[in-house]
Amino acid sequence: MARRRQILAGGASLIAASLAGCTSSQSPTDDGSTTQTDAGSDSYTVTVEPNPPHTFESVPETYAAIPSVWMDIGMALGIQPSATASLGRAPLKFYDALPDVAFHKAEIEQLASDSESGYDKENFYAADCDVHLIDPRMLKFYANWTDDDIAAIESSAGPFMGSSIRFASSSAVGDGPFYDLYEAFEKAAEIFQRRARFEAWQSIKADLMDTISDGLPPESDRPTVAAIWRGVRPDTGQFRIAPLDPDQNNTLTYRRLGMQDAFAGAVPDGPIGYEELLDVDPDYIGAVGGLTSQTHAEFVDTVVEPFEANPNGQQLTAVENGNLVRTGGQFMGPIVDLFSTEALAKMVYPDAFGSWPGSPTEIPASERLFDRQRVADAINGVGL
Repeated sequence: MARRRQILAGGASLIAASLAGCTSSQSPTDDGSTTQTDAGSDSYTVTVEPNPPHTFESVPETYAAIPSVWMDIGMALGIQPSATASLGRAPLKFYDALPDVAFHKAEIEQLASDSESGYDKENFYAADCDVHLIDPRMLKFYANWTDDDIAAIESSAGPFMGSSIRFASSSAVGDGPFYDLYEAFEKAAEIFQRRARFEAWQSIKADLMDTISDGLPPESDRPTVAAIWRGVRPDTGQFRIAPLDPDQNNTLTYRRLGMQDAFAGAVPDGPIGYEELLDVDPDYIGAVGGLTSQTHAEFVDTVVEPFEANPNGQQLTAVENGNLVRTGGQFMGPIVDLFSTEALAKMVYPDAFGSWPGSPTEIPASERLFDRQRVADAINGVGL
């Protein structure tokens, strides 16, 4: 295979695989300008830890994701990935819930059979993406790749510029996370030179958080939650608890809603059983990722009813009171964050934010906590 250019060419057209329905200009930046650096008149340098700085000679046109938070970040900037691993649990339904936004699965090159396995370097060579919004440490963990493997792909295609923010700490990634959600989002806006869209998103998030803050009860009245990840399976009697650590992105929604960690920061390392759950007896049990991966009916069938039918589950206050909730999880970039925050606000505080109908698409327009059209306009660069 011929060695691909390291200096990205491209020029005026940005993102051939851009979202359908985009009405904004497809120039390299939101305002039509380019960034000036010492490396060249049209070049710019971006650093995304733990990766080294990379200088772009022009704006990248294509990117790869696992998918993860970074795919949702790319979508929030109006850019569909060109290559991903499995989309089986990806948050595509949230894109469908926005006007003038589309995700075209048929245009995606597949990098692996699953998010955590099946990676083949040949797939990366074939995808030939200008940039990889993938933390290379994840590929070293999932695929046992070496630094030389990563370097070979970078030399044939584009650099790796992702950074894992899902967990507060993990043996998979070592140090970090280096960024919170919007810090990572800002890095992607630098890579794709879409600062105006990022700033529009900052305004949307600020307005939502003002609404949330106004409706929250005093801290002393806020409930506790046991957030469970890797699926909630009441029949097995084993649960993995996710900490509400401020550095952990996949439990961001619970922190946004002021919920308290039922384990008071002493989250068990490894699976626990009903005995440990009953010891802390949380006000709520949260399924991390359940909002993305399941419909309301599926959640009731696989989580709610099995908890209610289990003799141990029946003793939990959260089960007795019907306080089983679900949120976004590993894919929670800016778009998923909005839907997840709105959903949990309605599940936990219906008197303040309105009742939860089971799906974001079923929320009446007058009861939505953020404007879908405003979000779509930020994605598509309308009015920027």
